[in-house]
Amino acid sequence: MIFTVKPRNRYLEILAEGKEGVITFPTYVPGSYVIRDLERNVVEIEGFRISKNKFYVKDKFKYLYYASSKDQREAISTNDYLFINPPAVFPFQDLHEKYCVKVLVHWNVVTTLKKEGDYYCAENYHEFADSPIEASPYLRELIIDDYHSVSTIDEIDEEMIRKIVMEADKVIKPSNKYVFHFRRSDKNYGGIEHKNSSAIVVSWDRKELAVLFAHEYFHRLNVKVLIPKDLEHNYEREVYTDLLWFAEGFTDYMALLITLRSNLIKPNEGLKKILNSLHNLTFPGSKRVSLSEASKTAWIKYYKQDENFLNSSVSYYDGGLALGFYTDLKLIERGKRIDEVFISLRDKGKYTFEDLDRILTNLGFDELYLAYRPAYEIFKALRDYIHLEVFDKDKPYYGIILDGNKVRFVEDDSPADFAGLMPDDQIISIDNTAKPLEVRESVILHVLREGRLKEITLRAGKSPGHSLRAKLDGKIAKAIFNSDIIEAEYVTNVI
Repeated sequence: MIFTVKPRNRYLEILAEGKEGVITFPTYVPGSYVIRDLERNVVEIEGFRISKNKFYVKDKFKYLYYASSKDQREAISTNDYLFINPPAVFPFQDLHEKYCVKVLVHWNVVTTLKKEGDYYCAENYHEFADSPIEASPYLRELIIDDYHSVSTIDEIDEEMIRKIVMEADKVIKPSNKYVFHFRRSDKNYGGIEHKNSSAIVVSWDRKELAVLFAHEYFHRLNVKVLIPKDLEHNYEREVYTDLLWFAEGFTDYMALLITLRSNLIKPNEGLKKILNSLHNLTFPGSKRVSLSEASKTAWIKYYKQDENFLNSSVSYYDGGLALGFYTDLKLIERGKRIDEVFISLRDKGKYTFEDLDRILTNLGFDELYLAYRPAYEIFKALRDYIHLEVFDKDKPYYGIILDGNKVRFVEDDSPADFAGLMPDDQIISIDNTAKPLEVRESVILHVLREGRLKEITLRAGKSPGHSLRAKLDGKIAKAIFNSDIIEAEYVTNVI
């Protein structure tokens, strides 16, 4: 298929050429495990609708696409900027045929698609969908080295990126050119990986970018080369794997190692990031759900987190990072490192849990089964192994997280739960005064719920423990943090 795109403010006017027949718009974008129904942005189309995302069209047809999303997973068109994530905008017919696009602007254009005359082309839809297109009269391509560049309209620390790719490439061993698409925005969207690029959009006030860039870049190997065998993208419906804890969580841990080795974050900041992930394994959800289960429910849990997520599930990012850390600790004890897992897998391509388990067992780690146990068991294993201190355990607490004076989270079986507090309750007064909530033996709250004023007596109970402190020394501190001794703590926001 061939697409000709004429951008205008908030819209894309698109002429498509293919075969007469059915076209299909993807309902989700690979790398983001949620049904987005992006075909909702089709405003006009010359064709007959068959279903929500399928149309019968002639061999040439036009359609109008609404493009105002600042999210790098989708598309935005303004009077001076264009970004397209292809599966969000372009339909397909035969996945294995050639796809080309021409963008009708006299702007700078950056994409990893191959330039053929006025067109940018891919040999099949998979390659096409994996190649973002960015354009602007202000767009610059900053050359990092012979293989890496940054496409951006904003400022970026080029030396930071140079250090990241130099360190990561010791494991990745790349052979193709790679582009970081980077933009500042009013929201913190994060990043999404592609085979030869990544797209990263962060807020203006976000300062620390190294771990995010390292995470997206390491996906160049872990997800784009090493792929869970059951993760066959369908573009129309959910595809399930129980290995996202390895694809995302182990990538998180490798990103942390890359930035530590590059001296882009301080050792105590690195340890604090690990404690942050471990903190999220101290809630009821981690005692109910394994990392394998969390991977399969990503479509309905992780990507649709509600106020009860910490009670009902667990992040495969946090749990996977924790398991990666635990794996590395055990391998260090045997004179090895987690890097060897990826080096051993590098030529494997698609893998199963059995492949991972076999490689790790050969390296000396035989506890990968923890990914199929409640995630809290990973926390316990690490707590015992590094003598992690849970320093608020049994101290008085209520079991809530506040956002201003609004209840954001109520922990299951906590004093707040038993007292009857609900998420979204707005605390109007505490003991008949307007003051911050502090943990005391007993307080009387007046809360507003659904427009009704309620009085609730809240009595403190014993905390199950969420605040963490760690002190590492010797071989572990030296190997991971390049320090003789390292300590950090993470204080929970649960009161």
